[in-house]
Amino acid sequence: MPDHRPMSHSRGEISTLVMPHMANILGDLFGGEIMSMVDQAAAIAAIRHAGGPAVTASIHRVDFRERIPMGALVTCVAQVEFVGNSSMDIVVEVIAEKPSTGERRHTHTARLVFVAIDDYGRPKRVPRLLPESDDDRARYAAAEAYRQRQQAGA
Repeated sequence: MPDHRPMSHSRGEISTLVMPHMANILGDLFGGEIMSMVDQAAAIAAIRHAGGPAVTASIHRVDFRERIPMGALVTCVAQVEFVGNSSMDIVVEVIAEKPSTGERRHTHTARLVFVAIDDYGRPKRVPRLLPESDDDRARYAAAEAYRQRQQAGA
């Protein structure tokens, strides 16, 4: 396993069309469906970064900003933004698109922590994360500050 991985490598993305069986009582995408998609996209990013199995350790925050109507194309884009020894802090942005017009809206943001595990289910060290661009460095610094606030109990 490499000692370092670039941020561009440590990314996951999934998309799905919102169908009737995914709707809440208002006819919009059910929050639990969004959570499942967020967790799956984060898992892809974590597994890519770790180079092997990784599991959800915590979901720190999910901000539900807008409703997502039936028929929308929903895309979850996950990015590993900071790593510890075995843990990976991941931010997932949820984008809803109206397929007929291509109009896209950033509707939700979630923060999760995944832990890499070995063949026995124990935490395993992950590669260091290499920010490549100014945007990467800003995201990394923000994620590091967020983690420090979380550890301080803020």
